[in-house]
Amino acid sequence: MPVAPSIGSSFPIARCDRCGRKVLTCMAIDENGAEYRACAHCDTPIASEIFWVSARELEEAGYEIGVRAKRGGCGCGAGGCAVNRH
Repeated sequence: MPVAPSIGSSFPIARCDRCGRKVLTCMAIDENGAEYRACAHCDTPIASEIFWVSARELEEAGYEIGVRAKRGGCGCGAGGCAVNRH
């Protein structure tokens, strides 16, 4: 596994019941304009607690950071991201 670059950011992950694992989450907006957290892979609303992790912890959860130029796609390592769908 490639070594994660030195990134000072943190990333929101949580358990997605539909995917059955810890996933990267993203902000989404419902039909009433309210923000909520959703799975970055299947768009299911996240019901569990959000954890903010380092780049290294994110890679330990199965994501890759800094390899987009080598592999193409978004680099998340899951293969199901919208960026990979053409």
